[in-house]
Parts: sequence; structure tokens; C-alpha cells
Amino acid sequence: MGNFSEIGATVRHDVTFVVAPHWGDHHFQGRAVLPAVEAMQLLAHCCGRALPGTPVRHIAQAAFEKFLELPPAGHSVAAFCDLTALPDGGVQAVLLTRTQTGATGIRRTKTHARVVFKPGPLSEPAIALDLAAALAGPVFRVVPERVYDELVPFGPAFHTITQPVQLSRDGALAALKAADRPDVLTGMPLGSPLVLDGAMHAACVWAQRFANVVAFPLGIDERLILRPTCAGETYWARIFSVKTDGAGLVFDIWIIDALGRLREWLKGVRMRDMSGGRLHPPEWIGCGRDADGLDALRPHCAALTLIDRDGLLPFSDGCLSADERQRVMKMGPRRRQGFMAVRLACKRLARDLSGDRTMPAGDLSTVRTQDGRPACPLPEGAPSYTCAAAHDRRFALAAADQQPVGVDVETVAARLLASLHLFANACEQARVNASPLGASQAATRVWSIKEAVAKALRITLADAWQRTEVSALGKTQSQLRIDAGHVVEAFHQTLGEHLVTLVVLRKDGAL
Repeated sequence: MGNFSEIGATVRHDVTFVVAPHWGDHHFQGRAVLPAVEAMQLLAHCCGRALPGTPVRHIAQAAFEKFLELPPAGHSVAAFCDLTALPDGGVQAVLLTRTQTGATGIRRTKTHARVVFKPGPLSEPAIALDLAAALAGPVFRVVPERVYDELVPFGPAFHTITQPVQLSRDGALAALKAADRPDVLTGMPLGSPLVLDGAMHAACVWAQRFANVVAFPLGIDERLILRPTCAGETYWARIFSVKTDGAGLVFDIWIIDALGRLREWLKGVRMRDMSGGRLHPPEWIGCGRDADGLDALRPHCAALTLIDRDGLLPFSDGCLSADERQRVMKMGPRRRQGFMAVRLACKRLARDLSGDRTMPAGDLSTVRTQDGRPACPLPEGAPSYTCAAAHDRRFALAAADQQPVGVDVETVAARLLASLHLFANACEQARVNASPLGASQAATRVWSIKEAVAKALRITLADAWQRTEVSALGKTQSQLRIDAGHVVEAFHQTLGEHLVTLVVLRKDGAL
């Protein structure tokens, strides 16, 4: 343990570091401040220098207590690093500065950051790659220019986000590039600090949209640096919202490379407003009432999930089972994208029903071997669910229930009116033409209902056209009969120009 003579002993080391030119771009309310990620880097560097061989890539109990205001680039900052030996063999490291105030010359010591470096080899957490490959729910995108002009107004050196940030209630996804930039700390023991800093930016953007707060990092319960990130490379950050109530927010963060390998894993990233209420998100970022878009449909089936197919990440192929991979090999790009999005929706459906967030994505096969239809793979002994899936040019969705279930998503289009006579009988055509919804909206509902019935009964679409009659059309709820039987309800939800329809065939016709 180097200079430590006993457990609990604390040794103070003088630390002098030079302010890097790019740190001036990291500012809070007009003041340049040391980034939290650089504070962790500095403490790791100090610990490694004072206690060679001490592991520093498993960090716990990180706390960022007070901003460390920085002088201009090139100036030196005199600080201290307190190192304390812990009973489990770990080391607590604390970054402090001392200031002299007023004519009295009173000296005050400020604590800026503290971390615990845990001993022993790193154990890689099991992650479900499909949870990182796409967000569930309709995605709202914010281009990098607006992120850094209006939401996280740091200078260009910290513009790590390179593609539109994807946001949904499910969390955030962001592409991050660590710029090639010399670091004042030789070797960067924790990898490029700019990658995690960019992930924090994405979490801040999510907080502004869904929690209406401009949040800054306050602490991290646990951080594992499995494969240090490198300057000049691109990574993906997956942000999970864990808690949004109370005074602060809590996130988990995964940083993944282009091959789908986990590079960093963070649990319990705590953030809150550090401005005392002076900073507020701009109005345009707020979500209003469009938080999910499927909330009206969820009470009518056991589980329902939606994937925005344009949001799939490059490593999505790594989420496929052997059977799924075999089926996708001969598909063209657009069909392949739709197939992939449906697979991810079905895997998410299975996880929602089972609560399993760790089973490898490749172990969840979402294709029925007997007929190739979508499946919702659940553990042996779990209740049996039927599954249906659909996709249009933007969305893929999947639904499950213990009764026959059908689902469809369509782009509302006037073109359906030209073929209305093919899929609607005379009475249905009259209802469409008289509907206060408008002919295009009404015709799309008739088409979508019959698509959903075909999936629920596992019959052809042509059979569904003949056997199903839509007896009432409504904006959010319609009625139908199959083979002139009892009345069945169909439920609708619009997402912009897209219509989602859900049909569940209860045995008694009731819901």
C-alpha cells in the first residue's frame, strides 16, 4: 500500500496541474470549471503516481461537491490529493484546494471531488445489447448544433456529440467522438475523458426534455472502465433513466464501441440542477403530452412496445439469434431494417414480460420455427402469450397477450381510397365516406383493423377482408365483427401521420 502505515491512514500529496487550453470551453454560468470527468482522471493519476500498481478503473462513491473554478489556460492550479487506505484494500482519493479570503486572511479548504478506487480485477457486467441497439417509443431527435447552442452551451472542444441525440421515455442514445487532443496528464489512466463527458451531455438533454430541469453531474455510485476509450474514436452512449422524482435524477450509462463491445459501465449517475433554479430548459425541448404515444393502448393488452426503425445502431446485427441471422442474410437494406426493428421490438416485449434485463440478446429468438411468425420468447414455465408484430416506413411494434392479439401500424394516406372497394364492403365504404374523421383517416382504420385481425387469427389478409366487417369507426376506438359474430373492439393511437391499431380477441368478446 505504498506510504500507508495502517488502515484508515490518510496521506496528503501536493498536486499542481496546468490548465489545458481546451478546459476553458467547459464553463458554468460564465466561469470555466474543471469537468467532473477530468477530476476523476486527475485523482486516478495522483493515486497511480503515489501508489504505483493501485487499480484505478473500478470507481465507486464518486462525488463532485464543489466546482473548481479555473484560471486562464497555461496557468497552474495548486491543489491537494488526500489518499486514505480502506479496509477492503481500496483507496479513497479526495481533491481539495485551499483559499485565503478577505483581509482577515482566513484559510478555507474546499473539497471538489472524491472517489473510491476499488481493489481486484474487473468483472464485466452482463448487458442485454438489444436494450442499447434502439430506444423503445417514438424518438425525438436533437441535432448537435442545437445541443451545444441551446441546451449544453460548452465551447467547441467539448462538442463530443456528433449525430442527432435520440430521446424517448426509454432514455437516450448519442454518438460520441473523442477528439484528438493532448492531455496534461500523461497516459490518461481512465481513457479519454471526453467520451463520458459527452454521455453526460446526452443525459442533460434527456433531463431537459422529460424532467424540465438543467441537470449537472453530482456523483456516480459505480463506474467500471473495462476497455479505456481512445482519442479520435467514435462510441455510442446509452442513457437509462432510473429515477426522476425528488430533488435529483439518477441514470445508468453504457458506453459501447462500434462492434457492440462494452467499454464503460456506470450505475447510479446522480444529476440535479446546480444553478439554484436560475437555469431553465427552452420551451421547444419540452415533451408536453407526447411522452410515449402508446399509453392509450397499453391497458388493452399484456405488453406493447414500439421501435423507431431509423434509430437502429450499427451493432444491431449483434443482437440476432442464429435463426434470425440466417433469415436476414438475403434481405435488401430496407427490408433488413424492418426485420431488425421488429426483432428488437419482440425482444423488448419478452424482457418487459419476464423482467429479464441480462439474458444475451442472441439467446432470445423471436421467430417461430414452425411458420416464421413473430414470437415472444419467455423462460420455461412462464405463462404463454401470443405475439403479433407490424411495421411501416418509420415504426416497428409488437404486442403480446394471453388471448389472440393483432397489431398494425400504417401511414395515413389518401391512396387507400383508390383501392377501398377491394378491402371494404359496400356498408364499410359508406361508413368511410360519411365519417367525420375524413375519408383518408377512416379508410386507414378499416385497412389497419383487418390487418390486425389477420395477425390475430393467423389468416391471410384476403381472408380477413372477407370475414371481418367494421361496424363503427372512431378516432380512438372502433368496432368490428368476425364471421358475423359478437362485437369486438379495436383501439387506435395516432403518432403524427401514423396510425397504430390493436385488436385482442377475448373469448367472450369483452375486454
